[in-house]
Amino acid sequence: MSLQIAQREREAIAILDLHGELDLGDDHLVILRHLLVLLDSRRHKVILNLKGVSTVDAAGLATLTFCARLFHDIGGRVVFLNPRHQDRSIADILEPDTVLETYQEEIDAVKSFSPTALFHAMTSLNSSGSERGCAAKHRAGSPATAQKAADNTN
Repeated sequence: MSLQIAQREREAIAILDLHGELDLGDDHLVILRHLLVLLDSRRHKVILNLKGVSTVDAAGLATLTFCARLFHDIGGRVVFLNPRHQDRSIADILEPDTVLETYQEEIDAVKSFSPTALFHAMTSLNSSGSERGCAAKHRAGSPATAQKAADNTN
C-alpha cells in the first residue's frame, strides 16, 4: 500500500497523519516532498503521526532522520508520534548522533513545542544534573528529550 498523508493543524503545528508503508521507492520521496513544501511555506513545527504506518525500512528511516535534521538546521522541529519500538531502534543504528523526539500521546507532542514546557524541562534538568546519551534519547516527554530539543532550537 502506498503512503498516504493527511495534514491537519493544532496550535499552529502541522500534524501529518501517515498511512501505509514508508519504504524504498516513491513512498519515502512522498514524505520528503511534503515536508519540503512545509519548509518552503515557513511551517517549521511538525508532528509526524506514524500510527498508521505498517512498515518502515532503512530508506524510510533515513528520510525521516534527514528531515528532522533539516528542520533542526533551520530552527524548526519535527517530532514523531506513535512510532513502533523496532523503528526507533533502527533509527539509532542509522543516525546515532541524531535525536528523534518521540511521543506516544498527541497532547504530549503538541506540548513539547511550548516554550513553557521547554523552560520547565530545562529547569528540572539543570537542578538534577545533566542527562545525556542514548539512554535518554527516546524517553517520550522526558526532561532529557525536552532539553535536547531546547539545545537544538538555540
